[in-house]
Amino acid sequence: MSNISQIAYSGINAAQIGLTTTGQNIANINTPGYSRLNTVTESLSGISSLNAGGGVKVTSIRRLSNEFQNQQLWRATTEQHYYNSSQQYLTALETLMSGDGASISSGLDQFFAALSEASATPGSVALRQQIISEAKNLAQRFNGLNSNIDAQLNALREQRTAMASEINGLTTNLALLNKKIIETESINGDTSALRDQRESLTNQLSQYAAIRVGEIPDGSISISLANGQPLVAGSTAGQLKVTETLSGEQEVSLSFAGTSFPLKQDSFGGAFGGLYNVEYDNLRPMKSSLEQMAEQLSDMVNNTLATGFDLNGAAGQPLFAFTSGSSTDLLSVNNLSPAELALSSAAGETGNNEVLLDLLNLKGQTITLGASSVTLNDAYAILLGQVASASRQNQADLDTATAVTGQAQSQRDAVSAVSLDEEYVNMMTYQQAYQANMKVISTANQLFDNMLAAF
Repeated sequence: MSNISQIAYSGINAAQIGLTTTGQNIANINTPGYSRLNTVTESLSGISSLNAGGGVKVTSIRRLSNEFQNQQLWRATTEQHYYNSSQQYLTALETLMSGDGASISSGLDQFFAALSEASATPGSVALRQQIISEAKNLAQRFNGLNSNIDAQLNALREQRTAMASEINGLTTNLALLNKKIIETESINGDTSALRDQRESLTNQLSQYAAIRVGEIPDGSISISLANGQPLVAGSTAGQLKVTETLSGEQEVSLSFAGTSFPLKQDSFGGAFGGLYNVEYDNLRPMKSSLEQMAEQLSDMVNNTLATGFDLNGAAGQPLFAFTSGSSTDLLSVNNLSPAELALSSAAGETGNNEVLLDLLNLKGQTITLGASSVTLNDAYAILLGQVASASRQNQADLDTATAVTGQAQSQRDAVSAVSLDEEYVNMMTYQQAYQANMKVISTANQLFDNMLAAF
């Protein structure tokens, strides 16, 4: 009778552990990064071949986590945030450049329209004033767009610095978790919660950079960048440092175990790498092209005016002033009065419009933009088209990466996430097993009482 009771007691104990495990899963259904637990049991042998067995034993409580699916999720997360960090800047730049209020193409049209209107009566002070006004408006469009790009570059630099701090915090915490897991597993302790925290932090780290993750036999993990530089090894954490050069660019270095070495940002991946991509593939090239346009426009107009004479018979003076590298005054209009516009090809001929016509012809002349010769309007259209194309392609890539991340998350959750339906079934199963084993004990006790009563 005692053997029956021992078997039943082992069943009750297994059912209790199963109920406790199920309760833990249900309690953490809304805990981010939680991996559900599952009891693993095995049958106990009897003391002889004529014995049915020794009951059941819970050998372990298994944490359901699939390393391959985690790696897939981390890679997909890296890809998604790479495109996401670029898209915010591309969208802002495209919206600004395509708006009527900031369009340089519209400003050029209005400037040449003012020149055309004055061609019939080049001596009109009012029409000359209109030319100066439209020149100022055009310069403001250049300056506004240039200033906006500078503002985006400044925001990007601040974001890069903030991301480096986030990465440093994550690597520090991951190293601490490694240390705790090693210590806890060395005394056969429960590390399920610590491992959940570590996976959650690793997923956060994958948002900022492409990482390689490998588990060490002692329970710790090593994390390195895609190009091999170490971020976390055991209880040691690497730290990023962002420094600014004299040219306003940012350099990134990694300090690990007392050694510091520079990092290439173009292979960083993740949100950190996305910032580098949009800075050097879009924002800085756009700023450079804008400066080329402003400089060549200024030279074309000023060189044409230098061939003419103003209403007072004086030689022509420059209308525009170009300042390379300026954030607010890339292109400005000199302080000329309407009478000082040199629109005549001969001194004293106020009705002469030959220089004015030469200015009008500048609309069809070409400038050099990169390796191409294009008109001013076409140059701006090309720049806008490049930004729009880059934005659309990046958005398409972002949509694809987001979908892949969603699929990877679903695959991970299919194994690791808590399902209430499944846990309810488990709860009923363990409860029934508990009650059945209690019935076995009750039956054994009844048989024992009956046996005693027979004597």
